[in-house]
Amino acid sequence: MGITSLIGGSKVVASITIEHGMVKLLICSGLKVLDYRVLLANPRFFREGQVSNSARVASLLQNVLPEMEGKFRKVIGGLPGFQSRLSLMELPRSSGLNAAVVIPQEASRTMRISTETYYLSWLRLPDRLDRSRWLVLAASRRSIGTFTDMAQRANLKMTEIDLRPFALARAINEPEAVIAWVAPDGCDVIITKDHVPVEQQSLYWGAELVEDTVLVDRLTEIVGRTMTTFDQTSPEGPLSEETPLYVCGSPIRRAPEMAKQVAANLQREAGELVSPLIQPPDFPVQDLVVNIGLILREA
Repeated sequence: MGITSLIGGSKVVASITIEHGMVKLLICSGLKVLDYRVLLANPRFFREGQVSNSARVASLLQNVLPEMEGKFRKVIGGLPGFQSRLSLMELPRSSGLNAAVVIPQEASRTMRISTETYYLSWLRLPDRLDRSRWLVLAASRRSIGTFTDMAQRANLKMTEIDLRPFALARAINEPEAVIAWVAPDGCDVIITKDHVPVEQQSLYWGAELVEDTVLVDRLTEIVGRTMTTFDQTSPEGPLSEETPLYVCGSPIRRAPEMAKQVAANLQREAGELVSPLIQPPDFPVQDLVVNIGLILREA
């Protein structure tokens, strides 16, 4: 089961994502939406964006899947939770460099993660001068384990699991962008360069109700901090002043003015989320933005 990929084929594909109190399903044939659901579930079945009661969430899926249009064999899941990490590493160009040895060592030192609790994967990016560039991805074993257990109980045969930053990068489809994805219990902030996520910060704030003004302040703070960190420490920085900021997710569907407020606070152009899918007029793009990115992996 691959962690991530940026390209794929074209077929009937289902995508599934998990958020606090919600299960989201999208089925497409190529770019055409066949069916979708945003299912509400008891918030007690979730913790830190992950499923904590696999049996009950699987039962919810078993009830709705037979009613959905589209016969699919491929199911792509968006890794739930706020425990995934990514880091851009630069290493000396050397014919003797063994990435399988060096990258886990560097990940342990700089990302402070252990291979006992995280799966590691890495992609080689184009070299720069005398340095090789590697995008290192880490996904918690617990997140993957709870997600796959839920899917198996629901008789969903997931063929791939993808990280949210890659799904969001595909859905936004901007060469350079700042993306803030918001859920009821936390957010991810991603910076993309050449369509590839190169910076990520996540914040989990729990399941308590957050007023819109507080949410705007939280997003402004974490997005600003992520951009500052990127500008000061990343070999890919700094960001251009013209780089747009996209704020997306279910809370933004409910209160779209929050996206413009965060962008204005940070003196950034507010990007407009546009779906590339062939979809019905009432299609909830903000709710399903991660699912859209998962579908685009194959479309």
